[in-house]
Amino acid sequence: MTYLPWLLSFVAVWLIAAPFLLGYADTTVAMQNDVAVGAVMLIAGFIGVYQALRDRGWGAQTQPERRG
Repeated sequence: MTYLPWLLSFVAVWLIAAPFLLGYADTTVAMQNDVAVGAVMLIAGFIGVYQALRDRGWGAQTQPERRG
């Protein structure tokens, strides 16, 4: 299920953008809630994407280990 972090990130971006695109940014509580939840979801999505890429060998430490 490698698509779930990407889906989570997409929904998070939508939550952050929705108050401004749908015109309820002047409703402070709803806008702050959507932006805050979207930011938390976006961070979780990026962590999930990073872990998925790292498991496939795309991490920062892709150098082979030296034995000897």
